[in-house]
Amino acid sequence: MTGLRRGGWIAWGLALALAGCDADAEGDAAPTEVTSVEPGDALRDGVVVLDVRAFEAFDGGHIPGAIAFDAGSLRATVDGVEGQVAPRDVAEAEFSAAGLSPGDDVLVTGADNGTDPARVAWTLRYYGHEGGVMLLDGGMAAYVAAGLEVEPGAGDVTPTDYAADTTRDALRVDKAWVLEHLDDDDVVLFDVRTPEEFAEGHIPGAVNVNWTQNLDDGGRFRADADVRSLHGDPDAATLVVYCRTGSRASVSWALLRRAGFTDVRLYDGSWAEWGADPDTPKG
Repeated sequence: MTGLRRGGWIAWGLALALAGCDADAEGDAAPTEVTSVEPGDALRDGVVVLDVRAFEAFDGGHIPGAIAFDAGSLRATVDGVEGQVAPRDVAEAEFSAAGLSPGDDVLVTGADNGTDPARVAWTLRYYGHEGGVMLLDGGMAAYVAAGLEVEPGAGDVTPTDYAADTTRDALRVDKAWVLEHLDDDDVVLFDVRTPEEFAEGHIPGAVNVNWTQNLDDGGRFRADADVRSLHGDPDAATLVVYCRTGSRASVSWALLRRAGFTDVRLYDGSWAEWGADPDTPKG
C-alpha cells in the first residue's frame, strides 16, 4: 500500500491537542471527538483513508493509498430492528480486513457529505478507536473538484488483528435509556429526520433539526458556531440524536462533537425501534 499510512501528522495532532481529547460522560479517557479536514489536507503521511463509496467508483479513482470500505458491513438487524451497529467482533473483523490498527489516524470519505462516512466514524469511536477520526469535508466530489491526485485500481491491503481496549457505551443509548430520560432537563433529544417525518410521529419532547441543515448550500459542513446555533446552543449536559435507523443522526452526532459538545449520544434504534413499539409514547 502506498502513501497514506502510519506515522505522524503533526499539524493535525497539534490541532487535536488544542481542541482537547475529551473524556466521555462516564469517565472514559479515550478520545471520542471527530474532526473534519479540507480536501487539500487529505494527502498526509500517516493517515489511513477509508473510502466508503461503491467499489466501482473507488476503482475508477480514489485518494492515493486509500482503502475501499463497505459501510454497510458495520450495520446489523438486532431483535428485528434494522440498521443497528454490528456486534464488536464483526466490526473488528472488518477493521482488521481494512488493515487498521486502533492507534491509526483515520480519514473517512464518501462521494460527498453523506451519511455513510459519519456512521463509520461513529462506529470507530464507539468501539474504542484511539487514533484520530476525521471526515473529508465535501467528500470525493470536493477532492476531485480541487484538482487533487487520484489513482485507479483496487489497491493493496495488509490485514491486521484489530483489537481496541474498550467499547464507549456512553456514545450509544437504547430505548430503555430514552424512556428513563424523557423528562430529564439535562437531556435534549434531536430528531434529525425531515419535518414531514417528524410531523408523522416523534419521541415526545424531541427537537426537529433536519440533518441536512448541517450542510451549507454547497453541501459542505457548516462552521461550528453555525452548528451550535442551529441546535439552539443547548446547555444541557447530554445531547441525543436519532433518525430512522441512526445513519442520518451520525452526521449530526459528528458535527455536534466537532462543535465542542462533549456528551453527544446516538439512539441507535431510532424511530425504526421506537415507532414500531405500541407501548412507547409518541409525539
